[in-house]
Amino acid sequence: MYLAQNLKYLRERKGLSQREFSADLGLSRATVGNWETGERKPDIEMIIRLAEYFGVTLDDLVLRDLKPPIPKYAGNIRYLRLSHGITQEKMGELLGLKNKSSLSLIEAGKSGISIENLEELADFFGVTLDEMVKQDLSKEM
Repeated sequence: MYLAQNLKYLRERKGLSQREFSADLGLSRATVGNWETGERKPDIEMIIRLAEYFGVTLDDLVLRDLKPPIPKYAGNIRYLRLSHGITQEKMGELLGLKNKSSLSLIEAGKSGISIENLEELADFFGVTLDEMVKQDLSKEM
């Protein structure tokens, strides 16, 4: 069952805090927090309402993991950086990123990366662009 993680994912994707989301539904923030941690579950009427609110089916809300997988390149960037002993700050400087949180978001798959930066990293680490994007380099090397 994926209800708890899907509720959190869908809420965050909509750009809502727990407080804003709970206000939209006329609930307490604690209730939403308990649902998202799996500590409690909404009743079936509320699950129907939640599916309508987010525009998903009941099956999707409850039975499927709606969060997209982290792109292979994100895991590869983190793996290559760590295996070469490079800090997020140094990697960020190499790519011309504003701060280390930008790289953190890329490595977590929460933010994309430009093709230019991806090419730069592939060259820097001596791998091909195909390897960066299509393979799990942590298992290859």
